[in-house]
Amino acid sequence: MSGKQWKNPFYALLIPAGAAFCITAVAYGFMAFQMVNAGRAGAAKFADHPLFVWLNSHGTTLILIELAVLAVLTVGAIGTDNWWTSDD
Repeated sequence: MSGKQWKNPFYALLIPAGAAFCITAVAYGFMAFQMVNAGRAGAAKFADHPLFVWLNSHGTTLILIELAVLAVLTVGAIGTDNWWTSDD
């Protein structure tokens, strides 16, 4: 056994980035679903929530940024995996 094997930090960064993307995607999807069903009585009570107002303005940009971060971290994790686990 020659040297300590380090863990790839990109994997640790992928967890919160993926969780943030999932939460944003679910909230954005729920907001879009509420907008489609705006004519129904129960759908209108969520329409003025500050999160959905903000997502209506900036949600697409936020999802694209989070998707780009996930892509960069994924490429980083795959590209440096051999370097972090090498026995040198």
